[in-house]
Formats: sequence, C-alpha cells, structure tokens
Amino acid sequence: MKKDVNDKLKYLLKLLTMIFLITSPIFDMTFFHSRITTLIRIFIILVIFISTIFLYKDSRKSLKYIIIFYLLSASYLIVSYYHNKSFISLFPNNFNYSFISELFTILKLIMPITFVYSLYYQKLSKKDFKIIFISWSLFISLQIIITNMFKISLSSYSDILIKYNIFEWNKNIYYIESASKGYFTYANMTSLTLLMMLIYNFYFFIKDNFKYIILIFLISISMLMLGTRVSSVGGLLTLICLIICYLFFVIIKKEKFNKYLFLLLSVIILWILLLPISPYKNRNIELNKYSNVKEELFENNDVDNKNDTQTIKKEISKQEYIESIVNNDLIPEFFYKIYYSYEYDPDFWIDLIENTDESNINYRLIEEKMIKRVIKINNNKLDVLLGISNSRIQNIHNLERDFIMQYYAFGIIGSIILLSVYLIMLIINIIKLIKKFSFLNSINLIANILFCFCAYLTGNILCSMTMIIVYSFLSSFMIKENVVDLINLKC
Repeated sequence: MKKDVNDKLKYLLKLLTMIFLITSPIFDMTFFHSRITTLIRIFIILVIFISTIFLYKDSRKSLKYIIIFYLLSASYLIVSYYHNKSFISLFPNNFNYSFISELFTILKLIMPITFVYSLYYQKLSKKDFKIIFISWSLFISLQIIITNMFKISLSSYSDILIKYNIFEWNKNIYYIESASKGYFTYANMTSLTLLMMLIYNFYFFIKDNFKYIILIFLISISMLMLGTRVSSVGGLLTLICLIICYLFFVIIKKEKFNKYLFLLLSVIILWILLLPISPYKNRNIELNKYSNVKEELFENNDVDNKNDTQTIKKEISKQEYIESIVNNDLIPEFFYKIYYSYEYDPDFWIDLIENTDESNINYRLIEEKMIKRVIKINNNKLDVLLGISNSRIQNIHNLERDFIMQYYAFGIIGSIILLSVYLIMLIINIIKLIKKFSFLNSINLIANILFCFCAYLTGNILCSMTMIIVYSFLSSFMIKENVVDLINLKC
C-alpha cells in the first residue's frame, strides 16, 4: 500500500516537472516576464527538489554535497554583505547596495545545480526528453515565424512592432524594423535557446528520424528572423560544424552514413542565400556606413580639436568641457549624465574621451571601464576576492558579458562557488568523451562550450531563469550514463 502511494506521488511529481518544463518558454514572454514570475519559478524548482529527496531514496546519498554547496553560497552572501558595508565611492548613495537583491540573484545562480540534481534522480524517460524538446522547438520557432509574417512581432532591438517581414527583406531596410523576436523578452536569450534546440534536433535527425528536418528548418528560419549575431551567424556556423563532426565519425569511427544528410545541405544553402538580405546583414551594413562617416568627421576635425582643446579646458567647467568634446553617437548622454554621472566624477569621463581611441569605443568597453573605475575608487583589495556586489553593478550599468560580470560582482571566491556548475558540467562532458569517444558525447561537449561562450559573448544569460531551466534540463541528460540509448528512441 505504501509503495502504491509512493508511486502515485512520483507520478504527480513527474507530471508537475513535465508541465513546468514544457511551459517554461511562456514565462520568457513580455506578458508574463517579471520578478514575481521569476520567484514563482524558483519556488517550483525548490518544491521539485524537496519532493525528489523525499520520494527518491537514492537521491539522499549525494545530498551532503548539495548541502555543502548551499552552506558555501550562504556563507559567501553573509561575508560579502559585511564586506560591502565598508564600500566607498564618489557618489553619495554608493550605488545602493541591496541585500535582498543579492539574495535574489544568488538564489537564481544556485538553481542550475538544484534543478540538475532533481532531474537526474527523477530519471525522466528519453521519451519525456524528446517531448519537451519538440514542444520548445515548435513553440519558440513558430511564434517568431508567424508573428513575423503578420508583422505583429516585437523588434529584436526595441519594443516596437516590426514593419517588414521575411518576404520584404532587402539591403535597404532598417534592421530594427525587420529583426523580430515574437513576444519574447530578450532576443539574445531566445537566440541561445534556439541554438541549443538546433544542436539536439540535428542529433535526432541523424540518429533517429529524418522528419526532424522540419524542426531544423523552422528553427533556422526563426534564427534568421531574430537577426542577432548568435542566431544568424552562430546558428549557420554551428550547423556546418555539426555536419563536419558527423562526417568525421562516419569516416574515422565507421558510423552508418545517413542518406538524408542532403536535406541538411538544402537548409544550409537556403540560410546562405537569405543571410545577405537578413536583418543581421542590414545591421552590419548600417554600422559600417556609420563607421565610415565617423572616421571622415574625425579626420576633418582632428587638427581644429587639438588646437582648441587646451583653450576650452581653461575657460569652462569640467562638465561643460565634457559636453563640448564628447561624441554622443559613441557615448550617449545617459552614460555620463545618468548611469555614472560626470557631476561626481568628471575626471573619469575626461580621461576616457581623451585617451581612448574612438574607433575602439563601444558600450561594453564603457560599461567595464565604469565598473573598473568604481573598484579603483573603493581601493579595497578584497574586491578581487569578494566583488562589489551585483546590485551595485546593476545600479551603475549592467555589464553584458557573463562570467566577467560575475567576476566583478562576486569576486573570485563568489564566482567559483556560484558558477561551479558550468565548470563541473564541462569536466563531466570531457571525461565522458575521453571514456567513450562517441558522436553524442561530442554533441554534448559542443553544446556545453557553445552555451558558455554565447553567455560570455552576449551577457544576461546566467541569471535568466529561462536559460537556467534550459541548461539544467540539458545537463541532467548529459550526465545520464544511459543517455547514449537515445538513438534507439521511437517517439
């Protein structure tokens, strides 16, 4: 009787987990994305985790490692709180450190290990894995494609509706009015999710069923519509790389050749044909055009600027001097008037403008230099080990480079603790590949490396609940010993 009750509870837990996973992309849409829904998702993951421990006895064997991880994370939070109390800056509010905000961020960062642990011990079937993957692929790609065609999609680079769909792409349209992300909140997160979908649908296409070409086609079109670097170029390069990887195993490891491979070549050819007129390409054309105009202006004004600079500097205030020399196309007003105000630290902006080659100035460089300046003013050697807190960095300006961002926020110690799951998974994938040099293990390693690389390249990934769920789900199956049997799955 007790066993029957336990089996029913396990079934209910599995049902909750499946529903939670399948509906996950919905909460990355602008209608539902909020701090409240993020807290709800964290709560559900914790409920799944606690329920797994109670219902699966074998999960308790390794529980001590999770407890140690939680204790280390909690200890870091407390130590960093006292460390940040002594923080000083040139700004009156010291960028408003918030313990609640730090707690919230750290809660999100410990979710991957928590969810991977739960999914691993729940032992979802391979069929469950594919059901979730297919649902994610269809929901995300079809929403982007349909909203693009009817011109009711949000732009990937703003919150306005697009004006041009895929049938109206040409080299002269404004990329902001053609790149589309459906109703998803962030284009970069959606791009990376689709990239992961592309990788594993490729595997299923090769090893399971040629009908997965439909999903690959839908994902490819939607990635071109998104118009980001990761989706447009990264997706194409990844698909080519996967084909080369597969052919390597066919030639070297004598794996059976899939006669339907030519279907993938047709997708690549279509991708290459559409890329030159895609929103991504239009964005590059526009940026290059702006860069050429900018260089001409700099060349024409260079002599006059050098002659006038010293005279102007002596006659006006530092703030007025900054306004007279700054190029607002390169450094918009919100950087030096709002995020890191020249009212409190004009010397920083004068040094940045005068001593930085304008051809090298971009948002990420400005963001990182502002954070480095704040750390330099604070002049606390422990900042390297414990960071200056995520809440302070967000109140200065979000640094769009994951891993670098966490290094400044949490220091070396905090980053090692809170981001350990990514290193652990990388080591696990390398060990699995060494032990069994298989196509699937290669795919797993490629997916893991690409996830981390894209997070570094685009930022705002590691603290996204949607990406945490996607990564956790993939990771839980990467470490299953019987995952190689996926090739035998019939859906």
